Amino acid sequence: MKAARLNEDTATKTLSLREEFTTSINRTYNILSTTQDFTPGNKAVSDAIANLRRILTECVSPEMTKFLLTAPELKEARANLPALCGQAECETEKYWARNLIAQPACDLTEFLYYPKYKALCEGEFDLFKQHSFSRISFLGSGAMPMTAFMLARMHPGVPIVCVDFDEEACNLSRQLRGKLGLQNQMTILHMKAADYIPAENELVFCAALLEGKKEIYEHLDKYNSALIVRDAEGPYQFLYKAAEVPEAHFQQVAKTELNTRRDATSRFYIHKAKAHP
Repeated sequence: MKAARLNEDTATKTLSLREEFTTSINRTYNILSTTQDFTPGNKAVSDAIANLRRILTECVSPEMTKFLLTAPELKEARANLPALCGQAECETEKYWARNLIAQPACDLTEFLYYPKYKALCEGEFDLFKQHSFSRISFLGSGAMPMTAFMLARMHPGVPIVCVDFDEEACNLSRQLRGKLGLQNQMTILHMKAADYIPAENELVFCAALLEGKKEIYEHLDKYNSALIVRDAEGPYQFLYKAAEVPEAHFQQVAKTELNTRRDATSRFYIHKAKAHP
């Protein structure tokens, strides 16, 4: 009797959580899909995304993840939310870049998503800490290239390149670079990621929001680059589109695990020509 009642209570709680999460995710999708203002000044959008992130961190169990990714009532939200969240993230980075540039001292820890980037970067640095590279680049670096800033401070002798097709984002990141005193170490290029030519023995980061990854992988194959590819797994596929992976010419040698402290996983690849000389 007690076991049956316990099972019944568990099933009821699970059903209740599914309904709550489904309603909240669709509410976020409805808000984002009916606005043209993705800036942090739009409180409805900011609150909806903050709530979405909170919900997704509570949905990492295999059972709940499977439900969210296969539920018919969430199919439209899953297909379209990543692009909408991406617009909001870009606007949020520009807002915070302007804010930090305007301050007498630039303190990156004030950035809204600093804890997330800190956890993300710590996991990524562990992936390649046994390797040395002549240069490190970031494709799709945006207005707040946090990983580049953190890595530049950790390894002051390594040249850093940031690449983005958004001219405003590049201008803002250049100003931040100056505020941080990193202008002699970091180069910021306004160009298409698929046109970027890496140096010999370079590590290339591919951002989660980077478009056209397949074309970029084919381009980078010519230069035997190593890659860090940011990917979305589990419930975080409502925030970011799952990444195409460079299986043809690259070999995955390590990856970070899904973690509630960060909303992306990272995959470390080396060129198969180097893996199997």
